[in-house]
Amino acid sequence: MIYLYTLPGTAFNMPQLSVPLLKGYLKECKIKSKQYDLSSRFLEYCFKKEYIKEISLQYYLSLSESDKNIVDNIEKAVKQMQTKLIDTDKIVSANEQIQKYLEILSKYYNIKWGRRGIDFSKKILTVDDTIELAFDEKNTIFDKVLENTHKLNDGDIIYLSIQYPFQLNYALRFSKHLKSKSNNIKIILGGDYITHINKNLNEIMQKCIYIDGMTLFGNYNNVVEMIKLFQNKKVSNINNIIYRKNNKIIYKFNKQNDCFYKNKYIPDFSDLNLNKYLSNLKLIPLTLNYGCYHSKCMFCSRYYYYNGYSTYNINKIFSYLKELYNNEHIEAVYFIDECVHPDILMKLADYLINNNIKIKWMVETRIDNKYTDKNFAKVLYESGCREISFGIESYNKSILKDMNKGIDLKVAKSTMKNFYNSGISISATFMIGYPTENILNIKRTLKFIKKFKYLDTFGLSIFSYMRNSKLVNLSNLDEEKDLNLIYRTTNDKYSTYINIIDKFNNTKKIKRFVSNRQKILYRSEYMYLDRNYYSLNYRSDV
Repeated sequence: MIYLYTLPGTAFNMPQLSVPLLKGYLKECKIKSKQYDLSSRFLEYCFKKEYIKEISLQYYLSLSESDKNIVDNIEKAVKQMQTKLIDTDKIVSANEQIQKYLEILSKYYNIKWGRRGIDFSKKILTVDDTIELAFDEKNTIFDKVLENTHKLNDGDIIYLSIQYPFQLNYALRFSKHLKSKSNNIKIILGGDYITHINKNLNEIMQKCIYIDGMTLFGNYNNVVEMIKLFQNKKVSNINNIIYRKNNKIIYKFNKQNDCFYKNKYIPDFSDLNLNKYLSNLKLIPLTLNYGCYHSKCMFCSRYYYYNGYSTYNINKIFSYLKELYNNEHIEAVYFIDECVHPDILMKLADYLINNNIKIKWMVETRIDNKYTDKNFAKVLYESGCREISFGIESYNKSILKDMNKGIDLKVAKSTMKNFYNSGISISATFMIGYPTENILNIKRTLKFIKKFKYLDTFGLSIFSYMRNSKLVNLSNLDEEKDLNLIYRTTNDKYSTYINIIDKFNNTKKIKRFVSNRQKILYRSEYMYLDRNYYSLNYRSDV
């Protein structure tokens, strides 16, 4: 049997898509598999009022009365995050309780729980650091959900999806546990993060005897071929894998595009209970295309994982969405694509309208001239679109040119205005501290964020070198000595940028927005929370 695992993450509002997408791909290849979401299992097992008492009654008794109250009422908070009755104040309050509970739990395990990952008390930079952490007797936060609940048989194959750096040590810990049950199984690691640390895979294989193979990039055909390899079946040409054979490590790395079977990328959520996640609407993630159709931004590393761009068979995806709507009563969809082309979005909107599919949905895309047509936004709103996000990055033409961003700021403003006025919540991302940027450029971007009135939410970050980005490839950074996806350089002005953002966040208008945004766990909630509450500019009484 093939078992597919989503490793524990830090988000609980919906399944992580990579494993359902792989299960669907295997199904199209006539390969049976069973999937498990360990994040969902962690939510189910560990968000109980008795859980902290069970792991350490002494720790529970040491808590303040307010913290004990959070622990004692955590199940009520979870229920509020799942109720179909949309009450913004109650949902936001439940968000805060969930966050506080995670802080209490994290303090016990001496970690820092963030929205995008877990930070450990010790810096994890090397493979040896990761291995040491993986088998640390105190690193037990996920042990309860890593325990395998089904019997393993000789010849079974386990696939572990690793999307984020912090998950690698848990994958190694889980693999050791699985091999202790049956040494005659095969364990494959895959996912975004494995691709990004391809320069370190030989060392991992040499030092981690529990791992039998790893697959790179998002083309799942190499997973299929590795399964055949471990089942002693005939294998066609296979690239971008590393595996053990006769006590030797074989590494086949070839960034040339493999044969891409776009018709097979249809996810399968059938093994998952979609009612168990922290979302007031029954929510699923979907993707409509493979990679980013621009893929030229100098700072971005996502293009590397996809190793190209392709459209999926969107008609098959639309049909599956209709099936989920009719049979599973799906209420919301987060299209998690890197960047969806406007032509695909219009086809999606037309399909939803013509088939009377009443869902709310959100998407990330890029600025395009086609969005300046006011009717475009109106059609998307009619189809259920309630939140759309654009990567603007900078309000400076010269910096956008240096980034190779390829957008026109006049088109960007017109686009955001159209969507904002249609009723769709507008989100945009910005960064400061780009290598060619100066303080005047930064002030111009911050002024735009503050003054532009057709903006609901924004993300503001400090530029960092991203592993495998074009900028890193042109730099002297040595990726083999650091397993992080994000790098800071020692001679930059990071502390200066932190102070600039802190000062900006404390201005009157922005301070209210930041305060409210920090109380909301997931962007998907913008689809149904009161827009008056979270929006930077929107007021229904105006």
